[in-house]
Amino acid sequence: MAATSTTLSPGFSSLLRPIPRIRPQRQSQSQPPNPKPPKPLCLGLTLPPATAAPRLAAVPDGVAIADVVEKDWSFLESAGADLQRALAAGALSPASRVLAVTPTAAFVGALLASSPCELLVAAHESLYVLAGVKEAHDEVRCFHLEGGGGGKGGGVVEAVPERFVDFDVVFVCYFPGMGISAAALLKSLTKRCSKGARVVMFLDQGRQNFEQHRREHPDVVTSDLPSKSSLEKAASGNKYAITDFVDEPTLYLAVLQYQG
Repeated sequence: MAATSTTLSPGFSSLLRPIPRIRPQRQSQSQPPNPKPPKPLCLGLTLPPATAAPRLAAVPDGVAIADVVEKDWSFLESAGADLQRALAAGALSPASRVLAVTPTAAFVGALLASSPCELLVAAHESLYVLAGVKEAHDEVRCFHLEGGGGGKGGGVVEAVPERFVDFDVVFVCYFPGMGISAAALLKSLTKRCSKGARVVMFLDQGRQNFEQHRREHPDVVTSDLPSKSSLEKAASGNKYAITDFVDEPTLYLAVLQYQG
């Protein structure tokens, strides 16, 4: 047998010495058997528990940690009383092809309940919100805005596959959380909108609640609600016309029509 390099301590090596064999004596027939035979002696070797290395969560290739740790969008779940007014501005029909940008699950449910449409696509930065939408409404096509609404090309439509075109209505449910300008948003939407399509930018909680959002959630609220003058400038440069504009404490609503 080849010699090993392991060094044994004197206490442990004594266990390896040969044990003399003892012949069992035959029991007399008159002697009753032992009702409780002695338990065999078990030798155990106790080792200190190994310190396990911390298990790292699996992160897909090319995904930054900042994209895995989600922002909290739950403060938008409570829909205001003017949600139906925003939905009416879209003038939906059963043949409408609709894109909803940064929607809440409550908004998607209200839209489908009030106006069934041919196609509804939801695009959001939050995978958690998209999962809630998909669980409640499997027919909705959901796409992730990687890194926010900016996308790879400075707009929002890059997150949606190119096979989805000719949208009749685009609902921009929370523009301040997209991290882009109104001009960049409208420019990106021209690639997929049909002529005469309506873009409805709204906040059914109004500017009063928006100011509270900006104080409490600065990581989500990264831009302001567009003023009418800034929206007019962005619209004229991208072939849109403003058909309705409301900026009140309880409702922000801007409706634009694509002229291209």
